[in-house]
Amino acid sequence: MGGRVWNIEVIRSDEGIIFTTGWSEFFAHHSLNFGYFVVFEYRGNSTFFTSILDHSGCEVHMDAPIASSSSSQPLPSFQITMSARSFCHRCIYVPGTFARTHLPRFVNEVQIHDAAGRVWQIGLDRRGNGIVRRIARGWAAFYSTKNISPGDTCVFELINSDIPAFNVYTVAAGGRQLL
Repeated sequence: MGGRVWNIEVIRSDEGIIFTTGWSEFFAHHSLNFGYFVVFEYRGNSTFFTSILDHSGCEVHMDAPIASSSSSQPLPSFQITMSARSFCHRCIYVPGTFARTHLPRFVNEVQIHDAAGRVWQIGLDRRGNGIVRRIARGWAAFYSTKNISPGDTCVFELINSDIPAFNVYTVAAGGRQLL
């Protein structure tokens, strides 16, 4: 994910292959939780490409390096590839590492800014400790209005962390586009 290389030791046992040294760091960095699904694509020479899917079936990418249009410094961001399941559940999960690092605890809403200057108030679900878990109430109206479809990748670029606000982009082969 994100081009980072992780060295993870594996051993064979009667139960199969077990990840050892390096796995706990990979696990913690990606905030893997029960119900997440890690896909390993073998690339040869003991090398794998990984994709991580969250509870809703969306692919999760952490801290995508996308520069702000008003600054040469990248803003904190994450991206999610929408799945059919995420449309059924009408919510998307915020990567835990991103939420812990960049979002205040016990916040109930985020703002999403679109290309037309409209601000969408979107409700959040939180964990018991106040950390944001997922974007929920109002998300279905946003993705429906913006014609987001399964397979589309959405980048959430944090433009204000005090009162959480995001620009949301779709990513295509030709670049990114503010919705």
